[in-house]
Amino acid sequence: MGCGRDGGHLLATVARDAVDPPTGPFAHRMRTCSTDDCQLVFVDTSRAGRRRWYSMQRCGTRSKARALRARQTEGE
Repeated sequence: MGCGRDGGHLLATVARDAVDPPTGPFAHRMRTCSTDDCQLVFVDTSRAGRRRWYSMQRCGTRSKARALRARQTEGE
């Protein structure tokens, strides 16, 4: 494994990162993904603090596509 890190070290890092945000300096930036079928929690590190999805490539794109299809259906 690279840099002498093993699975236990990786797991410890993930666990620490999962605990730190709710009590750390970004606690006020904790968000839940606004996509209906996703409940992931993320830290909004955007400048404006208005991020809605944990991933624009996954949830943001799907949400915007659904909204577009709904608008197109209403217009017909």
